[in-house]
Amino acid sequence: MNDEGKKRIMIVDDSAVMLRSMKGILDRTYTVYLSTSGKQALQAIPEKQPDLVLLDYKMPEMDGIAVLEAMRADDSMKDIPIVFLTSVADRKTVDSILRLKPAGYILKPPDQSKVLETIKEALRRA
Repeated sequence: MNDEGKKRIMIVDDSAVMLRSMKGILDRTYTVYLSTSGKQALQAIPEKQPDLVLLDYKMPEMDGIAVLEAMRADDSMKDIPIVFLTSVADRKTVDSILRLKPAGYILKPPDQSKVLETIKEALRRA
């Protein structure tokens, strides 16, 4: 099957298990690119031109907030919708995520239908 016409999604997570799991969920519907760090993602985004970025909120070195801020400061990336992936479900963390105005957020471990629905909605609004 060719990938023409498919929306492109970049998944950024420091967990190989999470990357594989998310790729498995999204592979049939989207063209999927994987990044294991925020720094790697910021280098790859201009080349890959994803339609949406699924971004781990907590990563070593460069966390999701730093990646989001770098993307929003860059004209070529500022309009790409970002959906946060997080395993932290406490109210304070969720509130701090929502203050950043992402296109959405998904709690880990991800539920397949929730992931697909959240992405579809974020792409529709973009």
